[in-house]
Amino acid sequence: MAENGQEKEEQTFSIGHVSKETALPVSTVRYYEKEFGSYLQLAKTPGGHRRFNQQDVEKLKRIHLLVHGQGLSLKDAKAKLVSDRDPVLMRRDLDLLLEVFESLIHEHAKMRKAIGDLATRLVILEDQGKKKKFKLF
Repeated sequence: MAENGQEKEEQTFSIGHVSKETALPVSTVRYYEKEFGSYLQLAKTPGGHRRFNQQDVEKLKRIHLLVHGQGLSLKDAKAKLVSDRDPVLMRRDLDLLLEVFESLIHEHAKMRKAIGDLATRLVILEDQGKKKKFKLF
């Protein structure tokens, strides 16, 4: 968006500000940057200071939710974040989930049939037991 013929600069924040806003220690923010660098892609000043925009802050919150809120390992969190950004990987994940779902439905049907077969056999055995008792007397 242009303002007086110049583009409006996006507001950026220091690591200290982000630490306070996210309730994450500065060391954790730095660690997440190191581990999730390709996801965060932070801007740095010419002096090497990290500059975070609001989207970066949201990404840090998302990482923290995955790792601490959902208990994912760093590896699984990275895979989740990549698949969320890449439609091909999202499709692969969806196909895998559908395959697992279909497998579970198939297993469920087999278990229901097996339970039905067992119930039928139990009834037959109970009937045979009743007939034998009557024959004994």
